[in-house]
Amino acid sequence: MGEWYWLWSYLVAFWSTVVVGCAQPINWQNCWPPHEWLIPYVQDYIDARRPYAKEKEILESLGRSNGLGRLDGSQTEP
Repeated sequence: MGEWYWLWSYLVAFWSTVVVGCAQPINWQNCWPPHEWLIPYVQDYIDARRPYAKEKEILESLGRSNGLGRLDGSQTEP
């Protein structure tokens, strides 16, 4: 169960903030339509699991186009 604690914590936090918050009529204007805030939130969560992955891909593509080799300074070919 210890390895699934993060999921349980996340679901409890999501329930208590989003579901309970959006159940109140005063918050309906902020919760509707959900595709405007839920999809970007999920994308942000995915990006946070791989920090700086997009930046690394950009730098690697620049290194390949300039013939500089890898980011760690080593060359792919002598």
